[in-house]
Amino acid sequence: MKFITIVLAASLMLSLTACSAKRGETELNPEVSYKTESVDHVAMLKHKYPEYFKLDASKGVEIYVWQMAEGSYDCGLMSGTNRNKTKEEIWGLASKPLSVEETKLILNELGIGKENWSIIPVVQPYSSYAYEIDDAYREKVKKLFE
Repeated sequence: MKFITIVLAASLMLSLTACSAKRGETELNPEVSYKTESVDHVAMLKHKYPEYFKLDASKGVEIYVWQMAEGSYDCGLMSGTNRNKTKEEIWGLASKPLSVEETKLILNELGIGKENWSIIPVVQPYSSYAYEIDDAYREKVKKLFE
């Protein structure tokens, strides 16, 4: 009886894993390196967002984050510079938004560690979701990348 219970539990876990994979979910396990994501997913990101893989990270990378809905965030990346970006440059990132998970994968693929990026919450005019950027909001957005 114990053997049957173990076999049934293992079968259930395998079927749940298969169902999750079939839906294309890309949840990241915080205990595992982002490199565990499939090579195919990274290849798709390189094809879809080639500009993000050509970033000059010598002065760091700026991660712009904006909210589209409750619990839904989009991101864009720019090379760090010694100047403030214009609103047009920042707004232009909305034409090719990344999810937080995709942003993490790209940064990992490029070998850019947390010490070399800045998280910058912004409001995009394309989003109708209203929010205020204050210290609490900055902390909330920062935690998305921990």
